[in-house]
Amino acid sequence: MTVTPLYAIPLAALFMVLTFAVFRRRRRLGISIGDGGNTSFSRLIRAHGNFSEYVPMALLLMVLAEMSGAGAAMIHAAGLSLLGGRLLHAYCFAMCDRGMPARVGGMFLTNTAIFIGMGACLRAALAA
Repeated sequence: MTVTPLYAIPLAALFMVLTFAVFRRRRRLGISIGDGGNTSFSRLIRAHGNFSEYVPMALLLMVLAEMSGAGAAMIHAAGLSLLGGRLLHAYCFAMCDRGMPARVGGMFLTNTAIFIGMGACLRAALAA
């Protein structure tokens, strides 16, 4: 069974939710470039940007690890960590004003997923 797509699909859906949230806010505020000095909008833009900065690397590592024979449990651990981290981070970064502890938790989970992927890829490379 291929595991990574089970996490790529909901992550892609979350990316689209963030994308459309930025589009809607741009239209509502009449801001085509930048954030117009709107702090709340800036947070939403960064939630979207942060997602697009971290998720591709994590998913790539998951795919490489899976293709290299990493066990399903390891891929699920990375995927659950990544999905949970991104959900938590997006909610707290974009939707609430005082979510710093949860936002930090979201980044911790996201980085955990990347470290799991790195470890799995390194293990596969050393075994080859």
